[in-house]
Amino acid sequence: MKIQPTTFLFRKRVLLLIAVSLLLLIYFLGQEITVSEPLNRRPEVGTRGLGLSGAFIIGTDDATSPLWNPAGLATLRHGNFGYDLSQGAVSLAYPVKPFGTFALNFLDFNRDDRFLIDHTANPIGSFELGNNQVLLSYGRQLGALQLGASAGYSRAPYHDSLWAPNYDIGVLAQLNAYLTLGLRFRDIAGVTVLHSDGTVLQTFDQQVALGAVLTPHPLIRWHNRFDLNDPGFGTSVEMGNRTFVARVGSLFPFGTDARPQSWSVGFSVNYFGKHFHYAYLNHDDFQHKHLAAIGMSFGGGRPSTEGLGTARTTESLRNISAYKAAQIAQEYGIDVELALAIMHTESRFDPLAVSPTGAAGLMQMMPATARELGLQVPTYKNKRNPTRDPKVDDRFDPHKNLHAGLAYFKGLFEKYQHDLTLALGAYNVGPGKVRIRGPLISRGKRYANKVIARYRGYQKDAALLEADLQRLERILNNSPDT
Repeated sequence: MKIQPTTFLFRKRVLLLIAVSLLLLIYFLGQEITVSEPLNRRPEVGTRGLGLSGAFIIGTDDATSPLWNPAGLATLRHGNFGYDLSQGAVSLAYPVKPFGTFALNFLDFNRDDRFLIDHTANPIGSFELGNNQVLLSYGRQLGALQLGASAGYSRAPYHDSLWAPNYDIGVLAQLNAYLTLGLRFRDIAGVTVLHSDGTVLQTFDQQVALGAVLTPHPLIRWHNRFDLNDPGFGTSVEMGNRTFVARVGSLFPFGTDARPQSWSVGFSVNYFGKHFHYAYLNHDDFQHKHLAAIGMSFGGGRPSTEGLGTARTTESLRNISAYKAAQIAQEYGIDVELALAIMHTESRFDPLAVSPTGAAGLMQMMPATARELGLQVPTYKNKRNPTRDPKVDDRFDPHKNLHAGLAYFKGLFEKYQHDLTLALGAYNVGPGKVRIRGPLISRGKRYANKVIARYRGYQKDAALLEADLQRLERILNNSPDT
């Protein structure tokens, strides 16, 4: 991997995000706003988001995304269905290539609210009868930005309540492997819910929130959200891989009349596309503090490898998943065959390999890129002659090198809108030389074709796949980080 830091692209993304944010804020500040005390807010829904103490403005990547920030739909790669047992929320989303991702959300779908029965002995649930919402949402990635919008209707928890329209927009920008920024503008025009006799039952005021997610390690995500017009700061930490994630968070409201501080804990389990989420809310506004939700992914949607997916039997899945390389690849949503193909092309599975340009290790990490991804790499006078000691240079630790390389490739794959050829070309020649919609320069194209050919070879030849998995397993078992 011959990659240098892409400072120009980083600055370009920052300036683009700042410009969009300023336009939204100018619009917001220019409106005539009547804010009650405390601020009336449309109820926030979703076990995952509430379990993050409301800091889930970024990182939303399933059908519940529009409930927090519709821009999160932009990178959804498969169809997704979710049912929140506690809040009666039904969510459905599906990416339609090349148009973008569409989603539909219903709140209080089971009308009487709470899972199965409304009884004091039932510990699961939180919302009142009839606090309904219906949202139709759309998200799409445009260059470095993810954009999303929702339009829907809300009603109040009263009999004979009428429906009132509501509109949301959101924007996200992944600046690098460590930092993502976002903005959400909810109920743009405000919402006034009327009774059938014309009296006002409830109002929902405009909400503007800014957020940031820091990812210091592939297994750690630190979510943060700041509400501008109802001042408060939500922060939460998630730890885990794609299979199991634990989270803890807290909400800190500001001002003398602010609601009290609250905290939450929770976890999620994702097993072969089936999801379960749980959260406990230490919040005075919720009588029922235990929340639970289930969901599943389905369909092809945007294929993770542009139509090169692998059809495997249940038995072969069990055999492959026993290898460390397969488990690590699964954390990043990358087919293990593709991960192996990149490593074979880059280093021929030599953890001590060094290229003529100074790239090192299994995934051939350049010093500057490796440092950006959290690896410790000394400053060498001659980067083509590094110290081949994993205690000195993390690039020679196979485990750390593989994690960093796959994290970097996943970022490129999302940046290039799930175009495998462009992502591989950018991995080789650097993203500064590859436009979002191509074309590739000849060197990058030759590299991409070589990796894809090896990838297809693994798909067709189970013996070759097994042999290279065993070879890599021995290397990872000897890794100092194991």
